[in-house]
Amino acid sequence: MLTIPIERIALILDRASDVEPADVIASEIATDFGRGDDEESDQPLGDARARRRLVETLERLTSKEIYELLALAELADFDGPAASWDAAFQRALDMAAPDALSRLVHVLVLSDAIEVGLNRLGYGSDDDEAAGEAADRENAPEDDQGF
Repeated sequence: MLTIPIERIALILDRASDVEPADVIASEIATDFGRGDDEESDQPLGDARARRRLVETLERLTSKEIYELLALAELADFDGPAASWDAAFQRALDMAAPDALSRLVHVLVLSDAIEVGLNRLGYGSDDDEAAGEAADRENAPEDDQGF
């Protein structure tokens, strides 16, 4: 099943909650219109530090961990039981392209699909509380983090 630690997922979800959805949408629009490298698109609606912090955290993940997070989102769309994990992971691999990281940012900020996927795998409220505590510990100032 999952190899990415639940504490790391909690940290990522916590950082995603700090990102304004409008910033993600504006950035996607800027990229679609070929303005992805403009200074304006770096901060489409003001301060984009939270988005950069999330992206930096995601860039530290292995490709397998990225696919696992995408598979959790895919699992949220499945009607079957958690046994569909292998199918969800394969679907994430099949759909993954050079834009896997931007797709992951989109999923994290604009939906709750990863949380739904976690619940479908049996990571429930008890795990959520423990994961939240771990995220609080890891959410110390950037200088103190060993992530």
